[in-house]
Amino acid sequence: MRKRERLQVLIVGLKEKDAGKTSLALALLAYLKEKGLNACGFKPRAGNSVWYDYDVVHEALSQGRLYGKDAKLLKAVSPFGSDAGAIVEEFINPFHRLWAEPPLIDPITQIPYFILDRITLWLKEGVRNLVVVNEALPVEYRCNDAIVEKLSAKAFGIYHVRNLDMLNKLTERYYDLAVELVYQKMNKQYDCLVIESYSDIALPWKGLRDLNAVLGVKPGQISVYKPEKYLAAVQLAASTYSQEELATSRIVELVKPIKEVRIPPFRSEEMIQRLTEKIPMLLELLV
Repeated sequence: MRKRERLQVLIVGLKEKDAGKTSLALALLAYLKEKGLNACGFKPRAGNSVWYDYDVVHEALSQGRLYGKDAKLLKAVSPFGSDAGAIVEEFINPFHRLWAEPPLIDPITQIPYFILDRITLWLKEGVRNLVVVNEALPVEYRCNDAIVEKLSAKAFGIYHVRNLDMLNKLTERYYDLAVELVYQKMNKQYDCLVIESYSDIALPWKGLRDLNAVLGVKPGQISVYKPEKYLAAVQLAASTYSQEELATSRIVELVKPIKEVRIPPFRSEEMIQRLTEKIPMLLELLV
């Protein structure tokens, strides 16, 4: 890998669940730290289920906050920036959704079955947490009201969504703004950003730019993509398909990796170290 003034790597999942994105992100951050580089993890959007991830949900809500296990892991290996105390889970992950079970889309309202969203705006005048509560969620999928109350108690603003139009307006006004505000701060504070997408979504937000590499991961394999070709494929797919969020399966139909590295299964306690050993092989083609 040639030395650069800045480095931005996007990690995407090549399958919807348990692709290995966070493990690869942690390994890359460990490698960059070993090289003496100032690197930070960034998961712009995330979500977890109140049923399957209740340990971390309970931990966060006991503090009047909401974050997931991925943001917690990335925060633990990311150094403080120039803004003292800036590295908290809400900085690593400015938008988090708490899903109901099952995570479906309501056939009538077309609103996803989520309980609430936490949006954190890192503004010059201070940090502002917004909470979006899904009032359209059917009663049988709702959770204890205490979950909403815990987070809402510390919120700067609370929005109660009852229809898709209102959700879309809030999304347009705040969601990408929250991501972009953190992205700008991170670019000022860090030399390297390791950006992790969510689920199998090809691009975590539309404003992502200036990538040096794209790494796609699934069990047994990591694929390296030229960023300009990958982003061109995303743009082409966006003009072809009507979905707001494009799956990586649509993108890999259009662009071939420049390198593929096979990864055997590792024991959990050795996973990060063994993946870290693979990083030079993944980054050697960066120009």
